[in-house]
Amino acid sequence: MKKQLLTTTMIVASLFPTYSVAQETEMDLFNLCSKFPLNSKCKGYEAPISLKSRPGEQAQCIVSGQEKAEKCKVNITDESLKFYMETGKELSILDDSKDTKELVIPLTVVDSFSYSEKKKTDIGAVLALGVWGLFAKKKTSTFNFRLEPQEEAEEKIIPQQVVFVVQRKLGREMRENLEEKIGVPAEILDID
Repeated sequence: MKKQLLTTTMIVASLFPTYSVAQETEMDLFNLCSKFPLNSKCKGYEAPISLKSRPGEQAQCIVSGQEKAEKCKVNITDESLKFYMETGKELSILDDSKDTKELVIPLTVVDSFSYSEKKKTDIGAVLALGVWGLFAKKKTSTFNFRLEPQEEAEEKIIPQQVVFVVQRKLGREMRENLEEKIGVPAEILDID
């Protein structure tokens, strides 16, 4: 009888994989820590945060050492530039969005920055409107920040260069804001 019960238990257990239990536990921990971050079970737990939940403006960013631009958000505060970039795989607990990493650059380490405006053909408009789509131009602003070299002994190493691209109207507002906060005028490279 015990042998038959053990066999039945093993068969039933194999029908319910541990993956869903582990996933449910992660979801439970995420929900618990999102609501009650001081709970003892949340000590050392860092809940993933999606890009859409982060503050700031949508942009495309590239940091020195990266090969291609990534979707990101840029948030300008009185003391720093904060970049939020997607990382890793899509997570079910974030509704199939990716987790984000944060890069904080104190405004005091900005050596200089340049600004340019471009008009590019909007490929989406060409696909949707055919030849008429060629007249639709995507207007963008590009920022290129050169940062003072940092000592490697510091906990978080700041890259030497960060570039981001936003919509032109927003870019003009950001440029004025940054010139005021940093106290250095932007080097204007190109205006279309």
